[in-house]
Amino acid sequence: MAVKFSQFTSGSTVSDIDFLVGYKASDNVQIPIGLVSANTTYGISTSQSGDNVNVTLTGSDSTTDSVLITKGSNITLTEDGAGNGFTIASTAAGDTYTLGAGTKAGSSVPLQLDAATGSDSTVNLTEGSGITLTQTSGTEITIASSGGGFGSINQFTGTGSSLGALALSSTPTAAQNCLVSISGVWQNYLDSSGAANWTVSSNNLTFAFNPPVTAANGIQIIVIS
Repeated sequence: MAVKFSQFTSGSTVSDIDFLVGYKASDNVQIPIGLVSANTTYGISTSQSGDNVNVTLTGSDSTTDSVLITKGSNITLTEDGAGNGFTIASTAAGDTYTLGAGTKAGSSVPLQLDAATGSDSTVNLTEGSGITLTQTSGTEITIASSGGGFGSINQFTGTGSSLGALALSSTPTAAQNCLVSISGVWQNYLDSSGAANWTVSSNNLTFAFNPPVTAANGIQIIVIS
């Protein structure tokens, strides 16, 4: 946009000017001088309005705009008394809890959260597989595990014929809890058809096949109880 400037030969104030004109090619735009003025500046002040605070913007052209700041739940607004600002404070407070235990019922012990002012809550501590809960008092609970660990290592010698029921030095909880190695080669519990390669009864293991001839103690069975 091209702008042309002209030198005024008379008048020395803005009030002596009727229009400012901008040009583009043969077009021009006339801007009334009344629309052209100095920048407006603003001052800010505050005042208390009940529990709320008014924030007022006052322009140098005497225009004003106000915003009402409204307090919410557990909030207080306090104007500083000089019109220069206000303080936002929270009156919210958290609850406190006392932890206790109810009487064990079956396999569960109720843990009780006793709130000082709010609602109480209860969480049940329940025995899982291989876990026992023993309540010795209202505030003392013992958690014990009866889960499996290492049982025993057992060795036998393969003869090429049935070895019958092999007595193990510990009792496996299932046939799958026996790890079998023959001449250093670990054996699959299930064969290609899905049938078990050995079974257990109490602490006795019986192969479903005749183990091959091995060196002394060439069959090793590890029991994971």
